[in-house]
Amino acid sequence: MGLKGLQPFCPPPPATSLHNIPTAEVNPSSPSASPLKRARPRRTVTGGLKNLPVTPPANELLNRAVRLSKWLKVDEEKIKNQRQRARKLGALKLDTLTKSISKPLRDVLKAYDYELAVLHPFEATLADLTVRARAKQGHQSLPEVLKAVNELRKSVLETGKRHAAAAKNATSKQEAIEATEAGFREVESLMLEGADVVLNLIDVQKALRKIPIVQLGMPTVVLVGAPNVGKSSIVRAISSGTPEVNNYPFTTRGMTLGHLQYEDWAEGQCQVMDTPGVLNRPDEERNEMESLTLASMLHLPTAVMFVLDLTGNSGALSSIENQIQIRNGLRARFPKRPWVDVISKADLPMDQEDPAVARAPAGALKVSVADGTGLADLEARVKEMLLDVREVLSAIGLAEGPGGRVEGEGSGG
Repeated sequence: MGLKGLQPFCPPPPATSLHNIPTAEVNPSSPSASPLKRARPRRTVTGGLKNLPVTPPANELLNRAVRLSKWLKVDEEKIKNQRQRARKLGALKLDTLTKSISKPLRDVLKAYDYELAVLHPFEATLADLTVRARAKQGHQSLPEVLKAVNELRKSVLETGKRHAAAAKNATSKQEAIEATEAGFREVESLMLEGADVVLNLIDVQKALRKIPIVQLGMPTVVLVGAPNVGKSSIVRAISSGTPEVNNYPFTTRGMTLGHLQYEDWAEGQCQVMDTPGVLNRPDEERNEMESLTLASMLHLPTAVMFVLDLTGNSGALSSIENQIQIRNGLRARFPKRPWVDVISKADLPMDQEDPAVARAPAGALKVSVADGTGLADLEARVKEMLLDVREVLSAIGLAEGPGGRVEGEGSGG
């Protein structure tokens, strides 16, 4: 099939809740407030979710800020008047207190603004599926979480400025001290009341950082099909070792990931990935599991193995007619992808009474994991497709060499 046979796999991600985060609201100082802001180029490698900043809990932010501000002093030799010293020290302590809270929160918000904007499209889709699933469970959406953190940050700043001004304009030493103490109490109260706001962001971060990293530089075949058609069995049958399972926060159905190692291929390992079943329905009606499958086809440099079960025993949602319609719809959407059609469970009789059997794709390989039928032919076809994928990866500088190293990476020499 060659280099021209694999269509582009990194189109812009769909406009969803994650990608429409109002960054101008989250970070008022960000240039994103400008309507002329240029879109940031997305990463061509995965792993960006691991770059999300670690957010300290509210009590840690507060305790650190209090410690920093409590130790501050003013030079008594330079300011001999007690009222002036109290006024200056009070304003300085409140400024340090609030900035020691506000700056870390601002840095976290700016980092989210940047990292989410440049995620690889596959990771951006997974992140969006994760936050949408959390919202369905009753949690706040990510834009709501970030906005709440920013509102807390602004409240702390406003409170500190108000009390710092009161201390600075105090008419006596005691009045300056009282204004300072009142400011500390109000900021502490805000942070205690806002602890859940920060905790919500920490929970989102934990969920996003749990998303497995897919190795883009390793040629991959994805197994696609309706539920219960035998994809996982095929992955186990053709994998060189025991497949692993990548679990995602938004679904209980992970993706089984096997590895292939060819003795005559020194370039490194390959991957074969079983994806959640796809139903015969419009994209807008798909659940998170189906969206995961489509994202693996849309955004990853993969070849496709479409698996059909023509025995008629896979359930009503996976009827032969539905399977063929799913297959034809996806093939029309990805006409240039390396592709092989596989009829699984070939040791069992087909449902010849179902007229849809006659419309099964011509040239499909018949495979049985139970008795080994067709497995050798399937492995040979998979190898051909993986070579096609590797040709593309090499051309764009993503192919992995032996040991999992991405070609083009080096020590800087």
